[in-house]
Amino acid sequence: MEPFDPTRHVIGAECILDVERRWPNFHDAEVHTLRFWRGDLRPDDSVWVFSVIDATVELAALELPYLVDLRFHSCRDVKMSGFDEYNSIMDLSFAFESRGFAPDGVSPLLPFVRVDFEGTTSVDLTFRCLRVEVVGRRELPG
Repeated sequence: MEPFDPTRHVIGAECILDVERRWPNFHDAEVHTLRFWRGDLRPDDSVWVFSVIDATVELAALELPYLVDLRFHSCRDVKMSGFDEYNSIMDLSFAFESRGFAPDGVSPLLPFVRVDFEGTTSVDLTFRCLRVEVVGRRELPG
């Protein structure tokens, strides 16, 4: 399986890439908000929207810091600790994980994306999802 490349595999990544088309540095970033939504499962109506995590992260270590709004689709196996008034992270990393095969035993399923908000002394958040999206980039208020 190929390595996860956020510049290619994150939907909407282009709005936060630098002038050389590189993924930004999330070292010493600050997690401002996390929103967990359970999704909308109504099989009788053929509605299959799985859980979503929205995160707003301040890229504080950059020369010109800004906020990034991220959305993670079809999340599972969420583990979080240390969320408080500080919420600094060392990095944000991604890796593909195999999901196995479809019922035919031959066709591979789309892989999970393992997401790790690598904590310092504060927030530590890990989960698996099926899609990662940059929803937007905002300047810091004030």
